[in-house]
Amino acid sequence: MYPKVNSPKKDVSKEWLDQAFAPLQDYLNRRHQEDVNRIMVFMMFMGNNDDKFYYKNSITRSYIVFDQSGQLVSLADDALEYRFEWLERPRRKSPPTKPEHTHPNVYRWIEKKLSKKDALKYGEELRLFLQEIWGPMCNYDFSDLVVGYPFRGRRTPNCLYLYPSKHEKLIAFQFPGDEFVERSCGMRKYNDYRMTEQELRLEGWQIEVIWREYLESDVAYLVNNLVQFIELADWRDPVFVLTPAARELVERSGE
Repeated sequence: MYPKVNSPKKDVSKEWLDQAFAPLQDYLNRRHQEDVNRIMVFMMFMGNNDDKFYYKNSITRSYIVFDQSGQLVSLADDALEYRFEWLERPRRKSPPTKPEHTHPNVYRWIEKKLSKKDALKYGEELRLFLQEIWGPMCNYDFSDLVVGYPFRGRRTPNCLYLYPSKHEKLIAFQFPGDEFVERSCGMRKYNDYRMTEQELRLEGWQIEVIWREYLESDVAYLVNNLVQFIELADWRDPVFVLTPAARELVERSGE
């Protein structure tokens, strides 16, 4: 039997995440050992209620459910899907913008917001990202773009996070360091890195991992990918929509 997992009282800890995802992790280790990491990237813990663990795929929105002992209760056809055509890396079609043709706001933002160490490590990736992807979507106005993990007190070594603090959706961009790309950081650090992804998704955020290879590929493809990525994200504030019946009632009350 797995222990009951309640909502965290304060900050989400690694121990809490390990408990929350234990039934799913164990199941995948038995049935999908080669694809565990690929699948887990898209899985969200939705609760442990009525002696059942609920997990949802963040893309397909389908569920996999286990009972308290870890036995599989239900599995939707695409609940463990991780192969999405629009997330595959495209072939390079055109070279990225040269440094001398970069929008001046890109350089201003990098100089103002990044430390010298981060600028040296992530500067070129950020230049390409801001110039080619995010800049055209915000008219090169980066005034609300924040450097850092969205939750206070959390620090992710060898990884840079950006998020637009005033955007209507909960979206963040992650720039992993070479240590994670090459898996040279060791299993413990890699697991901590993955835990921060799970923590954000647990809170309703969508995370787009930005690889340099992406930025040097087809820009139009990446922009389309970003549009779909934003559509999947949760709203920053609750959105209420009147049903036709409620709208009619409101209109009558104003007569």
